[in-house]
Amino acid sequence: MKTVWREDGEAKSVTAPLSLIVSAFAPVLDIRRTLTPELRTDLGATDLILIDLGRGRNRLGGSALAQVYKQVGDQAPDLDDPELFKRFFATIQQLNERGLVLAYHDRSDGGLFATIAEMAFAARTGVTIELDDLGDDPLAALFAEELGAVIQVRRADLDEVLELLRAAGLNECSTLLGAPNADDRLVFEFAGREWLAGPRVD
Repeated sequence: MKTVWREDGEAKSVTAPLSLIVSAFAPVLDIRRTLTPELRTDLGATDLILIDLGRGRNRLGGSALAQVYKQVGDQAPDLDDPELFKRFFATIQQLNERGLVLAYHDRSDGGLFATIAEMAFAARTGVTIELDDLGDDPLAALFAEELGAVIQVRRADLDEVLELLRAAGLNECSTLLGAPNADDRLVFEFAGREWLAGPRVD
């Protein structure tokens, strides 16, 4: 979107963000099954899983990170495999019906960094994330706005959740990321060290 106007004889314009946002509505059968990004810290040990529908491509074109540097990029995230997306949606519904997902947040608007930060801030808790399994470029892994989501599951349910992801053909794009931490900091680790650490979230 672009707005153009004249002020004091000078042409001015503002271009909106380059991403397309589509809103949709559907009936909800049971409002109690609604998933939110707020991490649960009252149910014992939990883990965070990234389901990466971009399959490690980490394309930065059109991302908020690119725009910060006044760039557009040459390759934007895309829905490369509609069948994979359908299986993802059906599997999230199945996990939700079984009560296996504690929190859910998509990562396609802001990337993994924004996703994790928003989940942590909502719960006022810290999170430790390991980036080693997400490719050689931690910056791209954190800021690519590829399709996918982060889910929180009980550690006791982890094997069952991973088996359901495997049965749906999602195991190759699912990565165990990390877990909430007790020191109220956002910590991103890469190559055995703190690559990026945020302030306390209180």
